[in-house]
Amino acid sequence: MKLHLIAHSPNIETMIATSMLTTTSGAMPSTLYNRLLAKPEKVVDIVGRIEVQHGNILEHNRLVWRLEATRDEVLSIMLGSRFFNITETGKDQWAVSSNLRTLVEYHQVHSDEFSDLLVDSIKEVAPQIYGFIRRTTR
Repeated sequence: MKLHLIAHSPNIETMIATSMLTTTSGAMPSTLYNRLLAKPEKVVDIVGRIEVQHGNILEHNRLVWRLEATRDEVLSIMLGSRFFNITETGKDQWAVSSNLRTLVEYHQVHSDEFSDLLVDSIKEVAPQIYGFIRRTTR
């Protein structure tokens, strides 16, 4: 099985930080987002306090992967979570998409190769979330 992240929402962690602050701040989300874009160190601080039981803050993004896997492997993934969108693109080739909430929840329940590949795929685009997952699971 091979998994390659091929597209993602821009500034994922800034969007998550904005979502976190929106629940506690009177400022407009767009104002918060623009302030956070200007202060990436603030994003690191805020996202570093994430709690995954409030999974809705992890929904404001999209990730798209190219998956090389057999039909049986894909069926297993589909049975493991109904929130992955999976489209066959060729023989043993698939386009997979989800948000970070789906990724985190899948990883919390499943300890399989796909789960590990998912987490590894976000290391560059969501390093704080990646670190959180690695620190708090297994």
